[in-house]
Amino acid sequence: MTTFDEPFAEPEASTDEIFRATYLVLRDHGYVGVSIQRIADRTSLSKSTIYYHFDDKYDLLMQFSEELLTWYIDRLLLEREGNARESLDRLLDLVFLGETDDGVTFEEVFAPGYVATIMEMRAQAIRNPEMREYVSRTDEVIRERIATLLEAGIEDGSVRETETEATAAFLFLLLEGALILRLCEDDADWLEDARAAMDPYLAGLAPDR
Repeated sequence: MTTFDEPFAEPEASTDEIFRATYLVLRDHGYVGVSIQRIADRTSLSKSTIYYHFDDKYDLLMQFSEELLTWYIDRLLLEREGNARESLDRLLDLVFLGETDDGVTFEEVFAPGYVATIMEMRAQAIRNPEMREYVSRTDEVIRERIATLLEAGIEDGSVRETETEATAAFLFLLLEGALILRLCEDDADWLEDARAAMDPYLAGLAPDR
């Protein structure tokens, strides 16, 4: 797999069309350039139709981000080629190294405008209870997806018996930290050393032979 399909590429409902337009606006204009008008201009819908589905721009961005996050995680982890351990390695390589073994880059998968949106929402969650609820919910979704992957690894023999929820929580912490640091620093090459340091831990997840 050397390509990564764009999300909401074939919208079937109004909300999908709105999410597709939101993705395109974020890609082309970044977080600060998002407006309901710009989103409406990329759809066949009116602004009033968008407001029928969403209270405001922030409600739209929260629901969009949750849908997009699920889309990303399902393709990276659950709709996978190879065994579960290989999928986990692939995700870690993408976030820590910026590229997978088969050439899919971080930038291909995570549009800069989308990632900036997630970062902004995390910052707002410090003081905004509604945003904190959203962030908590999406984080739980990711941890559950990682736990599901580990369970699949136990089934396919690529992961030993383990406490999947605790292991998923630890891996999520590593991934989230690496993601934030990759986005906030000019030079993230040191993450390569951090990725290599994870290998002994990951080797411990392998089943006994």
